[in-house]
Amino acid sequence: MTTRYYIALFAALAGMALLNSCVKSRGDETVFSGLKPIVEIPEGGMANFTNTALTFPGTDSVDTASFRINFAATHVAARDVVVTVGYDANALTTINAGLDSTSRYTKFPDSTFLFIASKVTVRAGQSYSGLIPFIVYPSKIDPTKSYMFPISILDASGNTISADFGTIYYHVIGNPIAGNYNWDWSRWNNNDGSGSPTSSSFTGHSAVFSPDNPTQIEVPSGYYLGARYVLSFTNTNGVLSNFQIILNPNDVTSQLTANGITVTEGPAILKADPVAGEYKFHYSVFNGSAYRYLIDRYYK
Repeated sequence: MTTRYYIALFAALAGMALLNSCVKSRGDETVFSGLKPIVEIPEGGMANFTNTALTFPGTDSVDTASFRINFAATHVAARDVVVTVGYDANALTTINAGLDSTSRYTKFPDSTFLFIASKVTVRAGQSYSGLIPFIVYPSKIDPTKSYMFPISILDASGNTISADFGTIYYHVIGNPIAGNYNWDWSRWNNNDGSGSPTSSSFTGHSAVFSPDNPTQIEVPSGYYLGARYVLSFTNTNGVLSNFQIILNPNDVTSQLTANGITVTEGPAILKADPVAGEYKFHYSVFNGSAYRYLIDRYYK
C-alpha cells in the first residue's frame, strides 16, 4: 500500500478519536454540546488528494480552481470569523518525505500560478466563506515535472484548525513523455491495412499526452469519439522501457461496445521512441458491417 494511503488512514483514525473525545453519551442520548467549532477546507486534506490534481488541458492559457473555508460547528458563525490562508512549505516537505526521488514535487514556478488571498471571512450567520480562487496558466507549466502548491489555514481567529482538512494540496503530476504532440491518423476500410488510407485520414493535427501518474499517460485515438489509448512504461533513473498499451476500458464500453463496435485486434505498439519523441499505435475493429484498420502516430 502507498504512503499516501497510510497518511489518509492515519488522518481518518485521528479524526474519529477527536470526535469520540468530544461527543458525550447521557443514557440513551448522544450530546453534542461539548463540540467546539473547527475551521477547515472541505475540499482539502489527504482524503481529497486525488481530486486536487489539476488536469486542465496543457493548451489552455488560464484556468481556475477554487476552495472554501468551512466554520464547522453545531451552529452558524455568531460573528465574522477571519481566517488567514497561505502557502505551506512544510506541507510540501512532508508530502515529499514519503515519495521516491522520481515522484517528488517542487513548488509551482511563479509564472505558472496566481494566488493572492491571505485573509478570508466567514460572515456572521454563515458556515462557509465565498470561493477562494487558485489561478493557473497551464500552457506555461512543464508537463514533464511534478508541481505542488499546498495552501493551509494559518490562523482561524482563535478557533481550532482541522488536523485533517487544514490544507489543500493543489498539484500537477509530471510525466517524462507528457505534453503536446503532432498527430497523424490513418484508417483503412479493411482488416489488414492494405491499399491506401481512406479520405477521412488526417495529418498534422495535435494531441496531448495527459499524465495519469509519473509512468502512465492517456491520449485520444482518431477513431470514433476518440477512444483513448492508455500507455504505461517503466522509468529507471530516466531510462524509459517496457512500454505497454491498452484502450481505456471505460471508452471501450461507452464509445465502442455501446455502438456495436468490436475491437478485433490490438491495441499494439508499432513504435515507442521517447528519445525521438515518436509513438505509433494500431488497433482494428468490426463495426457490425465492415472492418476498420487504424493507426495513430504522435511525434514531436
